[in-house]
Amino acid sequence: MKAVYLPLALAVLCISTGSILVRMASAAPLAVAFYRIFFASVLLAPFAAGSALRSWPSLSPRARGLLLVSGVALGLHFATWIASLSYTSVAASVLLVNTTPLFTLAFSRVFLGEGVSPVVVAAMGLALAGAGLIAIGDWAQGANSLTGDLLALAGAVTMSLYHVIGRGLRAALPLDAYILGVWATAAATLAGLSLAAQVSLAGYPPRTYLLLLALAVVPTLGGHGLVNRSHRHLPAPTVGLFLLGEPVGATILAYFFFHEVPSAWTLAGGAVVLASLVLLVTAEKG
Repeated sequence: MKAVYLPLALAVLCISTGSILVRMASAAPLAVAFYRIFFASVLLAPFAAGSALRSWPSLSPRARGLLLVSGVALGLHFATWIASLSYTSVAASVLLVNTTPLFTLAFSRVFLGEGVSPVVVAAMGLALAGAGLIAIGDWAQGANSLTGDLLALAGAVTMSLYHVIGRGLRAALPLDAYILGVWATAAATLAGLSLAAQVSLAGYPPRTYLLLLALAVVPTLGGHGLVNRSHRHLPAPTVGLFLLGEPVGATILAYFFFHEVPSAWTLAGGAVVLASLVLLVTAEKG
């Protein structure tokens, strides 16, 4: 493997640990979501604060509003996806939340007027079929599993909104200032949701806080940081194809850590979802 691919492979491994660390933390989903992004923001702040203080004041009122809305969408993504892991399998949750690129294209069409090719439409149809197969398998396991599936899809929708809303801001702000802004807003959103839901953010054992810190460091700062680095050296479709390894990696880790074996329906639906995403990513090369 060429050296340029090694950081990307390591990024996939780091990101794959996210769902495992969520499960191991054994804390309320909203608390896990809050501390993941809060700790990440605190660790990023010393490196991004200067850039943020220089660039944020020059933003237009509209751009500031978009920054806040983008951060709220990111907070809702973490709230819904992390909650899904309390109801359904790691495999089903990670597969469904990885349909984000399809929703991003759909929202780009609706809100930005961007065209959608027939290949993309076909990929969307495949993804829906795969999600349907996963839902059929989870139907037999009860309403809780279906609730988890819906929460994972909600995580994909909110993440895609975060991407679409923040697209213009990435050009208006330095990357570190943009990330710090949306992460801090997401943390504030999750703190507010925790307060509204009467979810305590204190009183957990030291082991839980260490796992939450690991969640901020390994998949969030480490994994996504390496993805951003890889985008500088590799074309977007190549990065996208590598990132399809996350559901596979997370499923393998879930087997070793929790002895969780995906159902035949989940495996079949997962194969269809992954095929749709491969079709989507490879179409970007054209």
